[in-house]
Amino acid sequence: MPPTAAQRAKIHIAIADLGYSRETYEDILAMNFGGRTSSAQLSARDAEKLLGIFKAKGWKPGPRRSKKKDPITLPSDAQSRKILALWIELHRAGVVRDGSNRALCRFVKRMSGVDHLAWCNGQHKYRIIEALKEWAEREGVDIG
Repeated sequence: MPPTAAQRAKIHIAIADLGYSRETYEDILAMNFGGRTSSAQLSARDAEKLLGIFKAKGWKPGPRRSKKKDPITLPSDAQSRKILALWIELHRAGVVRDGSNRALCRFVKRMSGVDHLAWCNGQHKYRIIEALKEWAEREGVDIG
């Protein structure tokens, strides 16, 4: 039985994450699977073995991503746009692990006690902006 589409996708993600060239990947297949040069030539069991080899070399599968759209909409006033821009910049810098609107709402709740950015007043938003700027400064992120 050939590998599943999910197994083949994981294999190609692992190759990219490990930074392997096509030649390196083919060498690994040839050494471990009798001269095969493509994951399509493997069995499902061989695909699992190959993923185990990649894990032994330091590859860690990432979390599964949800295909659901984030239904939370954010207000479009200037302070809210500033908060969103800072949040996105911190996410791009790797400081914020989850850059979703839901995660931003959880952060807003922790900082202001208000459940949603839309319900925050100017003072709440100012406090959130300053907290995000201080966070960026602590982490060495240039936010301009």
